Amino acid sequence: MVVAFAHWGMLNGAQAATHCAHTSADLTGYLAAASTGGADNGQDNIIHLTSGTFATSGAAFNFSTTSGFALTIDGGYDGTCANQDPAPGLSVLDGGGTNQVFSIQTNGAITLSHLTIQHGLRAGSSNGGGIGIFLNQIQAGDPIPTAILDGDVVRDNSSDYASGALTVFAPSPNPDAHEGLVSIRNSLFVGNSAPSAGAIFIDLGPGSSAYLTNSTITGNTCYNLGCSITSLGDASGALNGFVSNTISYANTSTYDFFLYFDGSVEFTNDDFGSTKGAPATSSSGNLIGIDPKFTGSGDYRLTSMSKLLRAGNLTPAGGLPATDLEGNPRSIANRVDMGAFENVDVIFADGYD
Repeated sequence: MVVAFAHWGMLNGAQAATHCAHTSADLTGYLAAASTGGADNGQDNIIHLTSGTFATSGAAFNFSTTSGFALTIDGGYDGTCANQDPAPGLSVLDGGGTNQVFSIQTNGAITLSHLTIQHGLRAGSSNGGGIGIFLNQIQAGDPIPTAILDGDVVRDNSSDYASGALTVFAPSPNPDAHEGLVSIRNSLFVGNSAPSAGAIFIDLGPGSSAYLTNSTITGNTCYNLGCSITSLGDASGALNGFVSNTISYANTSTYDFFLYFDGSVEFTNDDFGSTKGAPATSSSGNLIGIDPKFTGSGDYRLTSMSKLLRAGNLTPAGGLPATDLEGNPRSIANRVDMGAFENVDVIFADGYD
């Protein structure tokens, strides 16, 4: 299955405005220009971030539009934004432990890639401590708004209400229009905390889809009784969820995943401990509660002793990413690892010394 992401900008054949952000002020200005009322709102926008730290100042970085066009924020660029290094940790968005890092409302497509999003705090709201995304489908039949996280590190964010790292909602004033599509791939969620969903809360309406592919979720905390690290679904409708090649391990929680009863969630070639709520629609190739054998403290690459090496699915729902979190080929010798990092040392891949 390959995911198609459609939005008004694509349908209208619009040209994209491309920007190069060096500072927090640059980023704030380009986001304002792409938002409703801004000079670039009537087209797709691409914002390249140079290497460095982009700190919030009293409020989250904010993007809000009803134009239906797309916004891509992509990190790891050099000073001229001519060349990109996909290594994690180069373009850092930092909430300073005082406010949320990103607040996004769109009826188009939002893509966040090659970013580190850290030290966000969201108090008194179900919006994520690091990232809050509202996918607003204006009318039934409109293109489905989408949120894509690809090659991101989301760490050390918190909320006192719901989810620590990321929340994606698909609300709408029209009860027949609240579809959304979420794809999270090649991403690392670590050190996030909240009372209900320590890392991720995806709350989408009927007809929506969510893909969690080749990601690593570890060292996160939820602290209410019976809470989970990742929550998938919606109390009012059937989400189609697909969790593939993903590690959820060594989190502090009662459960790794909470699944709403009206939804459908498939687990394929994952490593996790337990689920709560509805039973998974299907489950195959999973390794339950297996120690991934991470390389070491703060290094979530798999060692040569890991049972998760070459244990992934080459054809996950939503498609296999081309590269891993570090920009390495996502599959080696026609095999793929679980988690955000691919072990590219294939000298002993056949098991023989």
